[in-house]
Amino acid sequence: MKTKRTKIAVLSLADINNYGDMFFPYLFREELKKRLPDAEIRLYTNVACHSVLYDTQKYDRELLGDYDAIILAGGETIHLWDEERWSNLYPDAGDGNISDIAFDWLTLDRPFKAYFSVGVHPNMQGHRQEALCAMNRLNYLSVRGELSKKILEGAIISHSNEIRIVPDLGWIFNQYIDRWEQEGKGKTALPQTPYMIFEMFYEFDENTLQFAAGALARFQEATAVRVVLLPIVQTKSTQALSSWNDYYPLSRLQEYAEGAFLLMPDQLDIFDLGRLLKHAKFYLGGSMHGAVTCLAYGKPAGNVLTWTAPKLQDVHGMRMRADCFITHWGRLPKLLDALNAEAEDEKAARYAAKYADYMRYRLSVEIELLCRQLTGNDK
Repeated sequence: MKTKRTKIAVLSLADINNYGDMFFPYLFREELKKRLPDAEIRLYTNVACHSVLYDTQKYDRELLGDYDAIILAGGETIHLWDEERWSNLYPDAGDGNISDIAFDWLTLDRPFKAYFSVGVHPNMQGHRQEALCAMNRLNYLSVRGELSKKILEGAIISHSNEIRIVPDLGWIFNQYIDRWEQEGKGKTALPQTPYMIFEMFYEFDENTLQFAAGALARFQEATAVRVVLLPIVQTKSTQALSSWNDYYPLSRLQEYAEGAFLLMPDQLDIFDLGRLLKHAKFYLGGSMHGAVTCLAYGKPAGNVLTWTAPKLQDVHGMRMRADCFITHWGRLPKLLDALNAEAEDEKAARYAAKYADYMRYRLSVEIELLCRQLTGNDK
Protein backbone atom coordinates (compact mmCIF):
# COMPACT_ATOMS: atom_id res chain seq x y z
CA MET A 1 0.00 0.00 0.00
CA LYS A 2 1.38 3.39 -1.01
CA THR A 3 2.08 5.80 1.86
CA LYS A 4 0.33 9.17 1.58
CA ARG A 5 2.79 12.01 0.95
CA THR A 6 2.75 14.94 3.36
CA LYS A 7 1.46 18.01 1.53
CA ILE A 8 2.96 21.32 2.63
CA ALA A 9 2.01 24.81 1.45
CA VAL A 10 4.77 27.39 1.96
CA LEU A 11 3.57 31.00 1.91
CA SER A 12 5.61 34.17 1.59
CA LEU A 13 5.10 37.86 0.92
CA ALA A 14 7.21 38.12 -2.19
CA ASP A 15 7.95 40.60 -4.91
CA ILE A 16 10.26 38.64 -7.13
CA ASN A 17 12.61 41.54 -7.84
CA ASN A 18 13.54 42.18 -4.22
CA TYR A 19 16.69 40.44 -2.94
CA GLY A 20 15.45 38.99 0.34
CA ASP A 21 12.04 38.12 -1.04
CA MET A 22 13.63 36.25 -3.93
CA PHE A 23 15.42 34.00 -1.49
CA PHE A 24 12.77 33.05 1.06
CA PRO A 25 10.44 30.69 -0.88
CA TYR A 26 13.31 28.83 -2.56
CA LEU A 27 15.51 28.57 0.52
CA PHE A 28 12.73 27.41 2.83
CA ARG A 29 11.49 24.81 0.35
CA GLU A 30 15.04 23.47 0.00
CA GLU A 31 15.49 23.28 3.78
CA LEU A 32 12.22 21.36 4.14
CA LYS A 33 13.17 18.98 1.31
CA LYS A 34 16.43 18.11 3.09
CA ARG A 35 14.45 16.92 6.10
CA LEU A 36 11.24 15.72 4.45
CA PRO A 37 12.38 14.35 1.07
CA ASP A 38 9.07 12.62 0.35
CA ALA A 39 6.87 15.64 1.05
CA GLU A 40 4.97 17.47 -1.68
CA ILE A 41 5.78 21.16 -1.26
CA ARG A 42 4.02 24.00 -3.11
CA LEU A 43 4.87 27.70 -3.00
CA TYR A 44 2.27 30.45 -2.74
CA THR A 45 2.93 34.20 -2.76
CA ASN A 46 0.81 37.34 -2.78
CA VAL A 47 1.71 37.77 -6.47
CA ALA A 48 2.29 34.84 -8.83
CA CYS A 49 6.03 34.77 -9.52
CA HIS A 50 8.40 33.22 -12.01
CA SER A 51 12.14 33.30 -11.38
CA VAL A 52 15.32 31.42 -12.20
CA LEU A 53 14.83 29.55 -8.91
CA TYR A 54 11.15 28.66 -8.74
CA ASP A 55 7.58 29.38 -9.76
CA THR A 56 4.88 30.32 -7.29
CA GLN A 57 1.12 30.41 -7.46
CA LYS A 58 -0.85 33.46 -6.35
CA TYR A 59 -2.28 32.98 -2.89
CA ASP A 60 -5.86 31.70 -2.87
CA ARG A 61 -7.45 30.41 0.32
CA GLU A 62 -9.49 27.89 -1.65
CA LEU A 63 -6.33 26.16 -2.89
CA LEU A 64 -5.11 25.34 0.63
CA GLY A 65 -7.98 23.10 1.69
CA ASP A 66 -6.26 19.73 1.29
CA TYR A 67 -2.79 20.50 2.70
CA ASP A 68 -1.45 18.79 5.79
CA ALA A 69 0.60 21.84 6.77
CA ILE A 70 0.58 25.55 5.94
CA ILE A 71 3.69 27.55 6.81
CA LEU A 72 4.32 31.27 6.41
CA ALA A 73 8.10 31.62 6.22
CA GLY A 74 10.42 34.62 6.42
CA GLY A 75 10.14 38.35 5.85
CA GLU A 76 8.33 41.19 7.61
CA THR A 77 5.04 39.52 6.80
CA ILE A 78 2.89 40.13 9.89
CA HIS A 79 1.23 43.46 9.13
CA LEU A 80 -2.03 45.16 8.27
CA TRP A 81 -0.62 47.97 6.15
CA ASP A 82 -2.48 47.18 2.95
CA GLU A 83 -3.75 50.52 1.70
CA GLU A 84 -0.97 52.71 3.08
CA ARG A 85 1.95 50.85 1.53
CA TRP A 86 1.55 47.35 0.15
CA SER A 87 -0.97 48.13 -2.60
CA ASN A 88 1.68 50.36 -4.20
CA LEU A 89 4.45 47.79 -3.88
CA TYR A 90 2.41 44.94 -5.32
CA PRO A 91 0.23 46.42 -8.07
CA ASP A 92 -0.47 42.99 -9.59
CA ALA A 93 -2.00 41.55 -6.42
CA GLY A 94 -5.55 41.76 -7.72
CA ASP A 95 -8.47 41.00 -5.40
CA GLY A 96 -8.07 40.69 -1.68
CA ASN A 97 -5.58 42.23 0.71
CA ILE A 98 -1.83 41.67 0.64
CA SER A 99 -2.05 40.81 4.34
CA ASP A 100 -4.26 37.81 3.50
CA ILE A 101 -1.02 35.86 3.08
CA ALA A 102 -0.53 36.19 6.86
CA PHE A 103 -4.07 36.05 8.29
CA ASP A 104 -6.72 34.83 5.85
CA TRP A 105 -5.88 31.11 6.11
CA LEU A 106 -5.63 30.92 9.91
CA THR A 107 -9.26 29.88 10.26
CA LEU A 108 -8.85 26.90 7.93
CA ASP A 109 -9.30 23.56 9.69
CA ARG A 110 -5.94 22.10 8.79
CA PRO A 111 -3.77 19.77 10.93
CA PHE A 112 -0.75 22.08 11.19
CA LYS A 113 -0.33 25.84 10.79
CA ALA A 114 2.87 27.79 11.45
CA TYR A 115 4.71 31.09 11.21
CA PHE A 116 8.46 30.55 10.87
CA SER A 117 11.09 33.28 11.38
CA VAL A 118 8.70 36.09 10.51
CA GLY A 119 9.02 39.78 11.23
CA VAL A 120 6.16 41.73 12.80
CA HIS A 121 5.48 45.25 11.56
CA PRO A 122 5.04 47.96 14.24
CA ASN A 123 1.53 48.75 13.00
CA MET A 124 0.38 45.49 14.59
CA GLN A 125 0.51 47.31 17.92
CA GLY A 126 -2.84 48.80 16.96
CA HIS A 127 -4.32 45.45 15.91
CA ARG A 128 -4.15 43.42 19.09
CA GLN A 129 -7.12 41.19 18.17
CA GLU A 130 -5.51 39.96 14.96
CA ALA A 131 -2.25 39.27 16.82
CA LEU A 132 -4.08 37.21 19.46
CA CYS A 133 -5.95 35.32 16.75
CA ALA A 134 -2.65 34.38 15.10
CA MET A 135 -1.10 33.20 18.36
CA ASN A 136 -4.14 31.12 19.28
CA ARG A 137 -4.54 29.35 15.94
CA LEU A 138 -0.94 28.39 15.19
CA ASN A 139 0.70 25.09 16.10
CA TYR A 140 4.14 26.68 15.87
CA LEU A 141 5.13 30.34 16.02
CA SER A 142 8.59 31.86 15.71
CA VAL A 143 9.69 35.42 15.04
CA ARG A 144 13.09 36.70 14.00
CA GLY A 145 13.76 39.15 16.84
CA GLU A 146 12.85 40.42 20.29
CA LEU A 147 11.00 43.49 19.03
CA SER A 148 8.76 41.36 16.82
CA LYS A 149 8.00 39.20 19.86
CA LYS A 150 7.15 42.24 22.01
CA ILE A 151 4.81 43.67 19.35
CA LEU A 152 2.87 40.40 19.28
CA GLU A 153 2.81 40.13 23.06
CA GLY A 154 1.57 43.69 23.37
CA ALA A 155 3.72 44.68 26.35
CA ILE A 156 7.41 45.25 26.93
CA ILE A 157 7.59 43.28 30.18
CA SER A 158 5.48 40.33 29.03
CA HIS A 159 6.97 36.96 28.13
CA SER A 160 5.29 34.19 26.18
CA ASN A 161 6.98 30.82 25.77
CA GLU A 162 4.61 30.14 22.89
CA ILE A 163 6.51 32.64 20.74
CA ARG A 164 9.95 31.40 19.83
CA ILE A 165 12.78 33.63 18.63
CA VAL A 166 14.86 32.23 15.79
CA PRO A 167 17.45 33.80 13.48
CA ASP A 168 16.41 35.40 10.23
CA LEU A 169 16.55 33.00 7.29
CA GLY A 170 19.21 35.24 5.73
CA TRP A 171 21.83 33.66 8.00
CA ILE A 172 21.88 30.65 5.67
CA PHE A 173 21.85 32.59 2.40
CA ASN A 174 25.61 32.03 2.20
CA GLN A 175 25.25 28.26 1.86
CA TYR A 176 23.27 28.70 -1.34
CA ILE A 177 25.44 31.51 -2.69
CA ASP A 178 28.52 29.28 -2.25
CA ARG A 179 26.84 26.45 -4.10
CA TRP A 180 25.74 28.65 -6.99
CA GLU A 181 29.23 30.06 -7.32
CA GLN A 182 30.69 26.56 -7.46
CA GLU A 183 28.19 25.76 -10.20
CA GLY A 184 29.38 28.77 -12.19
CA LYS A 185 26.19 30.79 -11.86
CA GLY A 186 26.45 34.56 -12.03
CA LYS A 187 28.00 36.44 -14.95
CA THR A 188 28.86 39.88 -13.61
CA ALA A 189 32.60 40.44 -13.22
CA LEU A 190 33.75 41.17 -9.69
CA PRO A 191 35.93 44.23 -8.97
CA GLN A 192 39.63 43.33 -8.99
CA THR A 193 40.47 45.49 -5.97
CA PRO A 194 39.05 45.45 -2.42
CA TYR A 195 35.56 46.93 -2.42
CA MET A 196 32.64 47.69 -0.15
CA ILE A 197 28.97 47.57 -1.07
CA PHE A 198 26.84 50.66 -0.53
CA GLU A 199 23.10 50.83 -1.06
CA MET A 200 20.40 53.34 -0.16
CA PHE A 201 16.70 53.72 -0.69
CA TYR A 202 13.89 55.79 0.77
CA GLU A 203 16.12 58.91 0.57
CA PHE A 204 15.63 61.39 -2.27
CA ASP A 205 16.57 64.61 -0.52
CA GLU A 206 19.31 66.26 -2.57
CA ASN A 207 21.21 67.47 0.50
CA THR A 208 21.35 63.91 1.84
CA LEU A 209 22.47 62.54 -1.51
CA GLN A 210 25.18 65.18 -1.85
CA PHE A 211 26.43 64.58 1.71
CA ALA A 212 26.51 60.79 1.26
CA ALA A 213 28.34 61.08 -2.07
CA GLY A 214 30.99 63.31 -0.48
CA ALA A 215 31.48 61.00 2.51
CA LEU A 216 31.82 57.94 0.27
CA ALA A 217 34.23 59.71 -2.09
CA ARG A 218 36.46 60.78 0.78
CA PHE A 219 36.41 57.26 2.21
CA GLN A 220 37.33 55.73 -1.15
CA GLU A 221 40.21 58.17 -1.67
CA ALA A 222 41.59 57.69 1.85
CA THR A 223 41.42 53.87 1.94
CA ALA A 224 41.66 52.72 -1.70
CA VAL A 225 38.57 50.58 -0.99
CA ARG A 226 36.36 50.83 -4.06
CA VAL A 227 32.80 51.96 -3.43
CA VAL A 228 30.38 49.72 -5.32
CA LEU A 229 26.79 50.96 -5.56
CA LEU A 230 24.54 47.89 -5.69
CA PRO A 231 20.77 48.09 -6.34
CA ILE A 232 19.14 45.48 -4.08
CA VAL A 233 15.75 46.90 -3.13
CA GLN A 234 13.63 46.54 -6.24
CA THR A 235 9.88 46.11 -6.61
CA LYS A 236 7.23 46.10 -9.30
CA SER A 237 5.89 49.43 -8.12
CA THR A 238 4.70 51.64 -10.96
CA GLN A 239 5.75 54.78 -9.10
CA ALA A 240 8.57 56.48 -11.01
CA LEU A 241 10.41 57.40 -7.83
CA SER A 242 9.18 54.65 -5.55
CA SER A 243 10.95 54.75 -2.19
CA TRP A 244 11.47 51.00 -2.60
CA ASN A 245 13.42 51.19 -5.86
CA ASP A 246 17.01 52.06 -5.06
CA TYR A 247 18.57 52.49 -8.49
CA TYR A 248 17.49 56.14 -8.72
CA PRO A 249 19.21 57.41 -5.53
CA LEU A 250 22.28 55.30 -6.29
CA SER A 251 22.53 56.80 -9.79
CA ARG A 252 22.23 60.28 -8.26
CA LEU A 253 25.10 59.45 -5.89
CA GLN A 254 27.19 58.49 -8.90
CA GLU A 255 26.38 61.82 -10.54
CA TYR A 256 27.37 63.79 -7.45
CA ALA A 257 30.63 61.85 -7.28
CA GLU A 258 31.29 62.52 -10.98
CA GLY A 259 31.47 58.82 -11.79
CA ALA A 260 34.01 57.96 -9.09
CA PHE A 261 32.12 54.90 -7.87
CA LEU A 262 31.19 51.63 -9.58
CA LEU A 263 27.45 51.66 -10.18
CA MET A 264 26.15 48.14 -10.85
CA PRO A 265 23.30 47.57 -13.30
CA ASP A 266 19.72 47.59 -12.12
CA GLN A 267 17.84 44.27 -11.86
CA LEU A 268 20.83 41.95 -11.40
CA ASP A 269 19.76 38.37 -10.75
CA ILE A 270 20.10 36.73 -7.36
CA PHE A 271 23.27 34.86 -8.38
CA ASP A 272 25.16 38.09 -9.11
CA LEU A 273 23.74 39.92 -6.08
CA GLY A 274 24.89 37.09 -3.84
CA ARG A 275 28.40 36.89 -5.32
CA LEU A 276 28.95 40.64 -5.08
CA LEU A 277 27.93 40.65 -1.42
CA LYS A 278 29.98 37.55 -0.62
CA HIS A 279 33.26 39.02 -1.88
CA ALA A 280 32.80 42.54 -0.50
CA LYS A 281 34.99 43.77 2.34
CA PHE A 282 31.86 45.02 4.12
CA TYR A 283 28.33 46.25 3.49
CA LEU A 284 26.57 49.49 4.43
CA GLY A 285 23.09 50.49 3.32
CA GLY A 286 19.36 50.31 3.90
CA SER A 287 18.75 46.67 3.02
CA MET A 288 18.46 44.25 5.92
CA HIS A 289 19.40 41.24 3.80
CA GLY A 290 22.31 42.98 2.15
CA ALA A 291 23.67 43.32 5.68
CA VAL A 292 22.73 39.82 6.84
CA THR A 293 24.37 38.22 3.78
CA CYS A 294 27.72 39.80 4.65
CA LEU A 295 27.25 38.99 8.33
CA ALA A 296 26.63 35.35 7.39
CA TYR A 297 30.14 35.35 5.89
CA GLY A 298 31.56 36.78 9.10
CA LYS A 299 32.07 40.18 7.49
CA PRO A 300 31.12 43.56 8.95
CA ALA A 301 27.84 45.17 7.95
CA GLY A 302 25.86 48.23 8.93
CA ASN A 303 22.57 49.86 8.09
CA VAL A 304 21.58 53.50 7.63
CA LEU A 305 17.91 54.42 7.49
CA THR A 306 16.12 57.48 8.83
CA TRP A 307 13.29 55.54 10.43
CA THR A 308 13.87 53.29 13.41
CA ALA A 309 13.12 49.97 11.69
CA PRO A 310 12.54 47.28 14.36
CA LYS A 311 14.01 44.59 12.10
CA LEU A 312 17.33 46.46 11.88
CA GLN A 313 17.34 47.10 15.61
CA ASP A 314 16.87 43.36 16.12
CA VAL A 315 19.56 42.28 13.65
CA HIS A 316 22.25 44.47 15.19
CA GLY A 317 21.00 44.48 18.77
CA MET A 318 20.97 40.68 19.00
CA ARG A 319 24.66 40.64 18.09
CA MET A 320 25.45 43.44 20.57
CA ARG A 321 26.23 45.92 17.77
CA ALA A 322 23.41 48.46 17.96
CA ASP A 323 26.00 51.04 16.87
CA CYS A 324 25.98 49.48 13.40
CA PHE A 325 22.49 50.81 12.74
CA ILE A 326 22.35 54.59 12.35
CA THR A 327 19.34 56.81 11.71
CA HIS A 328 21.20 60.05 10.99
CA TRP A 329 23.26 60.54 7.85
CA GLY A 330 25.74 62.72 9.74
CA ARG A 331 27.04 59.52 11.35
CA LEU A 332 27.87 57.95 7.98
CA PRO A 333 31.62 58.82 7.84
CA LYS A 334 32.24 57.41 11.31
CA LEU A 335 30.42 54.17 10.55
CA LEU A 336 32.28 53.75 7.26
CA ASP A 337 35.60 54.01 9.09
CA ALA A 338 34.44 51.67 11.88
CA LEU A 339 33.29 48.94 9.50
CA ASN A 340 36.50 49.18 7.47
CA ALA A 341 38.62 48.90 10.63
CA GLU A 342 36.58 45.92 11.79
CA ALA A 343 37.11 44.20 8.44
CA GLU A 344 40.87 44.40 9.04
CA ASP A 345 40.68 43.11 12.63
CA GLU A 346 41.51 39.38 12.56
CA LYS A 347 40.22 38.74 16.09
CA ALA A 348 36.90 40.43 15.31
CA ALA A 349 36.62 38.36 12.13
CA ARG A 350 37.11 35.09 14.05
CA TYR A 351 34.38 35.92 16.54
CA ALA A 352 32.04 37.17 13.81
CA ALA A 353 32.46 33.85 11.99
CA LYS A 354 31.66 31.95 15.19
CA TYR A 355 28.52 34.01 15.72
CA ALA A 356 27.41 33.34 12.14
CA ASP A 357 27.99 29.60 12.67
CA TYR A 358 25.86 29.71 15.81
CA MET A 359 23.01 31.49 14.02
CA ARG A 360 23.04 28.83 11.31
CA TYR A 361 23.07 26.12 13.97
CA ARG A 362 20.04 27.66 15.72
CA LEU A 363 18.17 27.89 12.42
CA SER A 364 18.89 24.24 11.72
CA VAL A 365 17.67 23.22 15.18
CA GLU A 366 14.42 25.16 14.75
CA ILE A 367 13.72 23.83 11.25
CA GLU A 368 14.26 20.31 12.59
CA LEU A 369 11.79 21.02 15.41
CA LEU A 370 9.25 22.44 12.97
CA CYS A 371 9.51 19.35 10.76
CA ARG A 372 9.10 16.99 13.72
CA GLN A 373 6.04 18.84 14.89
CA LEU A 374 4.32 18.94 11.51
CA THR A 375 4.88 15.20 11.00
CA GLY A 376 3.77 14.34 14.55
CA ASN A 377 7.19 13.02 15.56
CA ASP A 378 8.02 15.54 18.29
CA LYS A 379 8.19 13.08 21.20
